[in-house]
Amino acid sequence: MALRCLVLLLMSTPLLAAVPVEERGGAEPATTTRMAPPPRVYNTPQDEPPRQASGLAELFNELQLLRGEVQELRGLTEEQAYRIKQLEAKQDEQYRDIDGRLAALATAPRSGPAAVVSGDGAESAPRTITRSTNIPGNEKDAYAAAFDAMKARQFDASIDQFGVFVQTYPNGELTPNAFYWLGELHLAKSDTEQARQAFAQLINLYPDHQKVPDAMYKMGVVYHRLGDRTRALEYLQRVRSAHPGSSAAGLAETYAAELE
Repeated sequence: MALRCLVLLLMSTPLLAAVPVEERGGAEPATTTRMAPPPRVYNTPQDEPPRQASGLAELFNELQLLRGEVQELRGLTEEQAYRIKQLEAKQDEQYRDIDGRLAALATAPRSGPAAVVSGDGAESAPRTITRSTNIPGNEKDAYAAAFDAMKARQFDASIDQFGVFVQTYPNGELTPNAFYWLGELHLAKSDTEQARQAFAQLINLYPDHQKVPDAMYKMGVVYHRLGDRTRALEYLQRVRSAHPGSSAAGLAETYAAELE
């Protein structure tokens, strides 16, 4: 009996295997596990997402602006240093010019008691210099007395004597020179308004005199010290236009560059 059952079981196995397997509609496939993609590496700002690229662009622009400002400040610093050197050189040149003139007058040979030297002044025998309104009885000696006081750096005495000179000899041959040195003396003493008046007298009363270019340049300096930059530039331009080949024009050009 048992043998018969076994035979029947073996004979039924192929039949079961031959029965087709019915697929059920709508059945979902088995769930499979997926691996997460690796993080993306951005090599350039263009590969990055728009928000990140915008942030980098802003930082780049700010960096460029800061760099430009630093370069501008550096340029201004160098320009200021250059201008300071120019001013120092100009002042040295002015001092050398004045000292040179005084030295030339001091060492020039004397041809008499009232010899005129270089058209700037008169030399005479040594005299005692005092602050007095009394001046010698002739124009050349009176001018020489005032000029000697200036050479001796007795500026107050020289101012007094030149002042009396221009009143005593309003149409004198040396009166234009006296006005010029009055301006220089007042400027040296920081009496700026008095200096302006003296230089103006020379320019207005003696427009063709050889001292006018220097007086025009000094008027530019005076107005600058008075705080009138516009008038200062006007006078500096006048001396450059009217007397382009003079040493005063060169000084005026340098001075004007510092004011512009």
